Amino acid sequence: MTPMELETLVNRTNIEPRPYQARIVSKVVAMLEGRYTNGLGNLEPAARSAMIESPTGSGKTVMGLLTAKLLQERHGVRVGWVAMRRNLLTQTAAENIEQGINVEPIEFVSMFDKTPATNIDLLIVDEAQHDAASSMAFLHNRIRPRWILGLTATPFRADRVKLCFDKVIKDAGIHQLIQDGYLAKYHHFTIPAFDVETVADFYLREPERWGKTIVFFRKLAECHEFAQRLEEQGASCETVTGSSDREAQLSRFRDGKTNVLVNCMVLTEGFDCPDLQTVFCRDSAKGPTMQMCGRAFRKHPDVPFKQVIQSKLTRYPFTKMATAQEQHLWQEDEWRTLTVNPMINIANSRARMAIANTDVEIPLYIRRRSVGFPNHWTAETLPIN
Repeated sequence: MTPMELETLVNRTNIEPRPYQARIVSKVVAMLEGRYTNGLGNLEPAARSAMIESPTGSGKTVMGLLTAKLLQERHGVRVGWVAMRRNLLTQTAAENIEQGINVEPIEFVSMFDKTPATNIDLLIVDEAQHDAASSMAFLHNRIRPRWILGLTATPFRADRVKLCFDKVIKDAGIHQLIQDGYLAKYHHFTIPAFDVETVADFYLREPERWGKTIVFFRKLAECHEFAQRLEEQGASCETVTGSSDREAQLSRFRDGKTNVLVNCMVLTEGFDCPDLQTVFCRDSAKGPTMQMCGRAFRKHPDVPFKQVIQSKLTRYPFTKMATAQEQHLWQEDEWRTLTVNPMINIANSRARMAIANTDVEIPLYIRRRSVGFPNHWTAETLPIN
């Protein structure tokens, strides 16, 4: 595939791929077709499977659909798209049409489907960190596709089960995408602990500061208790579960009729709300932390800065993954604020350039020592000739 082929396809759609998206799509197609040349100039064998690792909000669905369309036009492949949650399949089907990519035919398959279509050549696995699950093993054995493409922001599992893909394609990380303006900048807040009473207290103290908010707890009982505390103080909050009317709840949230959604893990994947302002992220492992916090990073003109709230006890503060524009720490009943100086990066860049362009000459006495002069000679006693 040449860049012209990708450009020709894109011109027929409603999208303008970001530079990293075009690079990733071109690389994936080349790897699957056996045309990829590595950094050493060697042609690598064709891959049967590849995984795109890219942050939440970076447009993995678009990259997956563009890859599918290119392979469909070049090889006539029949495409299957599998996801753990049906709302993800619905969103992908809508995006395929709305963006004018028009992958057709395409089969949408639930990860738990026991009788999936088997006439599939390219199987795309959304949220591919679930690919090691037993339900996915069943689908792979039944469908047996020619190619497999995984999409994920978190290519690792808490149970340490290994994901098996021939190739992993990474380009820009979340920090770089924030700096490049593709994802929203954010402020980070550290609270003393992450329990129902503490989180409810901090939300109710400044509801206007937090705006449209989602909150994550570990247990469903904690979610119900939190929602009750907010409702008793007049705040609108709904608990989203696997059995609740999720679509109606999300609709009310998007329309501003509900200010807060609280859940355990239901909203960690496939929940897109660009004007979401704040995420209260419970203490967790790296993968879930990235998924929970990642809900906030889609850009919206009315929300110039998103907000992430974590406890000081978390092992994975999001500031280790992407630099916050401001950091706020609760101390002595007030927020202590650390603001990133915007001149620091400029100064660092200038310093690096100055160092790189400086001619360095080794002192004379060191040069002479290196060619056999006595070690006891100093700069003052060295002969100049």
